[in-house]
Amino acid sequence: MNKVLIPVDDSSNAILALRHAVSTYGKDAANEFHICNVQPRIYRHIGKFFSKTDIQEWQAERAKNVAKSAIEFLEKSGASFSFTYVSGDKGEALRDEAMRLGCNRIVIGSAKKNTLSRLFENSTTAKLLEISDIPVEVVTGKSLPTLERWGIPALGAGAATALMAVVID
Repeated sequence: MNKVLIPVDDSSNAILALRHAVSTYGKDAANEFHICNVQPRIYRHIGKFFSKTDIQEWQAERAKNVAKSAIEFLEKSGASFSFTYVSGDKGEALRDEAMRLGCNRIVIGSAKKNTLSRLFENSTTAKLLEISDIPVEVVTGKSLPTLERWGIPALGAGAATALMAVVID
């Protein structure tokens, strides 16, 4: 049995990865898809005002809302699937969930980005490629808008340069 973990969020790239996985691996009835959403950790300063049950219910509701279109797609395709959500660092949480489920591969969607963008941002795809022993298949989606491709990393580079100048002085 081939088990495939597909991280889902509300991006078009996640749906693109899901479609790719179903078209590539969905032909065999023995294949099983596991879609997983990663919820952010609740800071302990905020978490002390809510019960653990309330936080888990809130995260479960958010995860189900985000994965709704992915679940509908898999139901229409007739593929065998399960849905889970985890919380924490996205890369580590996805790797741990894939290991827990006994997955053979991880199929993740990612936007096309330039090298400078990847240098300054914390990419889930890069983290998974770095830490996972399970094969990671990256499905590239659309390119980012020009402002995101060049503006945000340039701001980050400018801020980093300014910070270094302050530290050096």
